[in-house]
Amino acid sequence: MGRGLGRRLPRQRRGALGVSIERLREHPVLRYALAVIAAGATIAALIPLRFLIEPLPSPPLLLMVMVVAWLAGFGPAIVSVIISALALDYWFVPPLGALVTTWHEAASVVSFIAIGTGVAWLTATRRQVEDDRQALLVRERASRASAEAANRAKDEFVAMLGHEFRNPLSAIVSAVQILERVGTQDDASRHARDVVARQAKNITRMVEDLLEINRIATGKIRLDLQRVELADMVRHCLATLAGRASAHRVSLEAAEVWVDADPVRLEQIVVNLLDNAVKYTPAGGAIHVRVSREGTHAVLRVRDTGVGIEPDVLPRIFDLFVQGEPGAIRGRRGLGIGLAVVQRLADLHGGTIDAASDGPGRGSTFSLRLRSVAPAPARMSRGRPAVAPAPRRRIVVAESDPDLRAILRSLLETSGHEVSDTADGPEAFATALRTRPDVMLIDVDLAGFDGYELARRLRMAPEVKATRLVALIGWGRADDIDRARAAGFDLHATKPLDDDALAEILGR
Repeated sequence: MGRGLGRRLPRQRRGALGVSIERLREHPVLRYALAVIAAGATIAALIPLRFLIEPLPSPPLLLMVMVVAWLAGFGPAIVSVIISALALDYWFVPPLGALVTTWHEAASVVSFIAIGTGVAWLTATRRQVEDDRQALLVRERASRASAEAANRAKDEFVAMLGHEFRNPLSAIVSAVQILERVGTQDDASRHARDVVARQAKNITRMVEDLLEINRIATGKIRLDLQRVELADMVRHCLATLAGRASAHRVSLEAAEVWVDADPVRLEQIVVNLLDNAVKYTPAGGAIHVRVSREGTHAVLRVRDTGVGIEPDVLPRIFDLFVQGEPGAIRGRRGLGIGLAVVQRLADLHGGTIDAASDGPGRGSTFSLRLRSVAPAPARMSRGRPAVAPAPRRRIVVAESDPDLRAILRSLLETSGHEVSDTADGPEAFATALRTRPDVMLIDVDLAGFDGYELARRLRMAPEVKATRLVALIGWGRADDIDRARAAGFDLHATKPLDDDALAEILGR
């Protein structure tokens, strides 16, 4: 009955009716008044028809009891049952005009009271169940909304954290590159420079892993699948980690095997596996890397003689924030996200990753399996193409962070480019119209008006029609990249920038 009424009423009236009923149920006087009024009105309507109703008008009265039980609850419904029973005996059960005088009258009254009580109880119980169900739905919706809001806040926080890390990291990486170009005079200075460079790369990789987990969880990751030779990728990653692995005995056994993979994400997988082996293997320990073909799959195995994995941790080793043996090499423990990133990226590539260990102190083996494919055509490069030095260019750097702005300017000037720098949107727009640069590196978070608005305005200015606009993005999310394209940027670059990234941007 309640559902049919709900379907017929407009939403606003239905809501108002619901509020009125709830208010009624909260006031005992109104509830019992409703019972008396409903019983009296029903009986008054039936009295003129008593000679036409045989044997008793029980159905209309029971229907009234049901309505009272639904609207006002069990107690008021019992009141309406008693009033109805007395009215039946007085006006409808012979002898008329008198209350219970015979066993027949008593049986009729008791029978009606029993049936009416049952109807009232069933209806009130059903209403209570419906109320509980609705309350549960409301709580569930509120919990879901709260969880979604918390997830959105977490996603925004992680993205903001990555952005806040990337600005200082960009300045550090660029400063190290300048030091590498100008050279250093003594071993201590060179060692300090190398330490800064390695640690900056480590922090950058941790930030990337954290952001990658966030992208995967929100479904915002996109794979750019290309044909990649896995052994070449492993050699490149080993060269990247040569400094960190210098105290270990690293060996490589590699066969040529090709896979379809996103080169950036595949490098992330391989680097995390290698870095995990380095991190949990004491100095002097052995790390053996093997690339092979097994049936239709390319297999990468990284085996170490490190601290191993406890049996109870092994099934959870790829879970987020799970770490291995806490007692060994404590100073080299990470955040516990690298292997979680590896598993999720392997899944996205249609591959698998598994771990094996004989226990603490007995090393571990991680095996990545990806479907192998035919070799790439000979014209395709198996390695990373060398980036030719960029010709001298006129460049405007629009960057809100003063340290990064100064470092980028110095880095570009040491490469022979003519550079102007600005700190906000309006100044960058005026500088671009005045200098007509070949390239503009634009931080999307400029003051005044942001980099997206700057790009839109520049695209409408004929003076800089040929200028290449490059968005410097600290967040690196897919929607930020799409927004950059829509604003009119030709390219985007995620902070921190290294020499290769700058050379590729300027050489295009």
